[in-house]
Amino acid sequence: MNPLVSIWTQPKQTIRYVLEYKTWSYSFFILFLVSVSVGMTSFAETDILPDLSLPVIIMLSIVSSFIGTIISVFISSALYTWVGKWLGGKGNFKDMVQMSPIASIPMIWMMPINLLLVIIFGKNLFVDTMNSVDHDVFGTLSIVLLFTNLLTLALGIFGTVILSKGIGVVHHFSSWRGFGTIMIVTGLFLVLMIPFIIFLVFVLLAS
Repeated sequence: MNPLVSIWTQPKQTIRYVLEYKTWSYSFFILFLVSVSVGMTSFAETDILPDLSLPVIIMLSIVSSFIGTIISVFISSALYTWVGKWLGGKGNFKDMVQMSPIASIPMIWMMPINLLLVIIFGKNLFVDTMNSVDHDVFGTLSIVLLFTNLLTLALGIFGTVILSKGIGVVHHFSSWRGFGTIMIVTGLFLVLMIPFIIFLVFVLLAS
């Protein structure tokens, strides 16, 4: 079984296969591929590294994406394990960490598209289009990025479906309960973010 392909049609079977026959190194290799795929354009339209060369910008984008993704996987896996046990699950943190990157496999298939964006637009890809005077180039770029963002959103939604099934596999309960676990974790995160948002608004209003 090739998880890069089978995840599209057999998500549960693929996740069980990875948990049974693969090691952590495989899951982190998947995580690395996802970071390369998504990371190479993570600074698109930000204009935060205007003085650096294109290869350096891409390298920093990928490295920061990989580090951020690793941290996110460990934190989210801990929360999915914890909340899932509230809901009657029997999974453990080790399996959850190994499973979580597999849910992101669809994002790897964005790699050719994102690489093509870098090749065609170069450093223009990382310029803030709102502040650009070249409306022809950046008007086209904005339209292209809109379509790629919609595609990324669709893959993200499918990734959530896979993650719901994966949490269900790890905890030995239904995919719907896995989805409920995700929603509870998301809700907890939003509640924790409220004080920060209030503080940020207060600072902005005070300035």
